[in-house]
Amino acid sequence: HSTPRWSFPHGHSMFLPCAFRDPMVRMYQKTFYYHFNNRPILSYRNDTWLCFEVETNKDTPPSLLLLSQGDSKTPCHAEDCFLTWFQDMLSSDQDYQVTWYTSWSPCPECAGLVADFLATHTNVSLTIFAARLYYGQDPDYQQGLRRLNKEGKGARVRIMYYEEFEHCWAKFVYNHGKPWVANNNKLKKNYQQAACLPGRGNSRNQMSWCSWPGPFCHCPSPALPAPPPTVPPSLLLLSQAPPKTPCHAENCFLTWFNDLLSSDQDYQVTWYASWSPCADCAELVADFLATQRNVSLTIFAARLYYHREPEIQRGLRRMHQKGAQLHIMSLPEFQHCWENFVHNQGKQFQPWDGLNENHQLLDTQLQEILR
Repeated sequence: HSTPRWSFPHGHSMFLPCAFRDPMVRMYQKTFYYHFNNRPILSYRNDTWLCFEVETNKDTPPSLLLLSQGDSKTPCHAEDCFLTWFQDMLSSDQDYQVTWYTSWSPCPECAGLVADFLATHTNVSLTIFAARLYYGQDPDYQQGLRRLNKEGKGARVRIMYYEEFEHCWAKFVYNHGKPWVANNNKLKKNYQQAACLPGRGNSRNQMSWCSWPGPFCHCPSPALPAPPPTVPPSLLLLSQAPPKTPCHAENCFLTWFNDLLSSDQDYQVTWYASWSPCADCAELVADFLATQRNVSLTIFAARLYYHREPEIQRGLRRMHQKGAQLHIMSLPEFQHCWENFVHNQGKQFQPWDGLNENHQLLDTQLQEILR
């Protein structure tokens, strides 16, 4: 398969496989609402739509392009097709700022192609806004996105939010002067799940590719490490499916965290977990702390997981011996989680009956285990 090459003016539209239309052609409104719906799991959306803008350091208007691809059997994915077209127009004496708005994040193969392209074209910077994560729970897809974000110089991967949807509606849709209409609550909830962030705030500078097979906002979960005091603390929510899930939340955090560690920094990490770690995860944490002396870890658990099992007790003790501080969540910790990890809509945390009594009982049991 070879992709035909065309030369276009500043505005263009393209549809795969290799069918080019008039530059002014845009998406129909129903097409946009159907393909750019940001629900995490959607059926029958087997094609990817990619809208992009190219700006240069010359006094020229930005280029606009609309691409779509067929299903996974299409020889050329939208990302690959863009790179084929874009490479022919590149000039070494210009800098290019490229922005993508895609219905799905790139697959591993396309992420690799983009990372390689950016590594060899240092005059190109790329920002990708994706409406949804494509197989976001799959380790191969996560690794592809990590590589794109890490190795691709200038690559920034983000999840589309209000501004991006409105921008696409204005630039790439036959909107007939109508405003973009969205269910704000659902859009925000879906955005937070895909972006792995507890809220909008100023935290859109980071995405964390971890393994979560379902919605992650069910319970308090690990928080990202706090860098030096001059940098605001990072926040992350993780969840896991039943115990048979290949990657438990603790393991998933360590996999992500290990990639960003720097030997010249000290890290203070705090977890708020619905359950204390299982035996295997406790051993993993203990081994990690034994080799990473610049990391301190404090774990607040809402409940003790099978704490009468000798194997789990041994794991908790070993983790404690390697420096982990283990505690049972009390009212201040629940309030902290409510304020930082919950879409609380300004409501105050309402403690449930027996919270203090349960804390005292579980804390006594934990202290007996750690002795």
